[in-house]
Amino acid sequence: MANPEDTGVYNPRVKEFTELVHKAGGLCGYDQANANGLLGITRAKEAGFDMCFFNLHKTFSTPHGCGGPAVGATGVTKALEKYLPAPLIDYDGEKYFLNYEVTNNPYSIGKVRLFNGVAPVVLKAYAWIMSMGAEGLYEVAKVAVLNNNYLFKKLMEIDCVDAPYIRGKQRVEQVRYSLEKLTKDTGITTGDIQRRMMDFGMHYWTSHHPYYVPEPATLEPTETPSKEDLDEYIETLKHIFKEAYESPEIIKTAPHRSVCHQIDESGMDDPEKWAITWRTYLKKYKE
Repeated sequence: MANPEDTGVYNPRVKEFTELVHKAGGLCGYDQANANGLLGITRAKEAGFDMCFFNLHKTFSTPHGCGGPAVGATGVTKALEKYLPAPLIDYDGEKYFLNYEVTNNPYSIGKVRLFNGVAPVVLKAYAWIMSMGAEGLYEVAKVAVLNNNYLFKKLMEIDCVDAPYIRGKQRVEQVRYSLEKLTKDTGITTGDIQRRMMDFGMHYWTSHHPYYVPEPATLEPTETPSKEDLDEYIETLKHIFKEAYESPEIIKTAPHRSVCHQIDESGMDDPEKWAITWRTYLKKYKE
């Protein structure tokens, strides 16, 4: 699990969950994807997880997925060490080194080809962490939470925006909003809004498919933008929402200032149409 998960809500009872799983003989994995609001505050170890990976994107200043090559760091408890691929990053009391001994372990798959990740991404994250220092990283958490809740408060003042879960609870470093009312009123979807935001050079993410929040918009400002940046973003969204009600065709035909074109996403929520590998595609559509 991720905590906070992608709606931006933190589960303070997470240790109870991991203890229940451990009592049943299971193991727990932590997706520490949304760590901007937690740096210097919480740790996966105290939450009782057996495995945790940290995505360097977003939290540690590097690109995310299609925005650039992503890299992560994975840590496990001693009990899981023998299952890891090689080489491990080990420590002899004086220096860190690459340990290849696990390649001889029958539980390991051996050496992983791209074990060292993407060098520029790792270097950028390392430089950022070292330049921030412990106090700087703690400041990151505070500013990320402040920025997100400022954005949350301002967007929740807009009639067509909602956050339909755990009402009244503070979010951490992101929020998954719903534009369901906007869609019902105008026919404009969150995907349409996403394409229109390209015309203003701004990032806007919807959600993973399939959607479990209707017409979702997942906004995660992090610690980077200033108040002026956030205000500009809010005013841009208000402008586009106004267009949705008054000039929807402008949005339907967007983007107008991007090299990206519109794509057909009608099959995204239908598993019968998915083909995640070439072999699966041939099996489904060879006839």
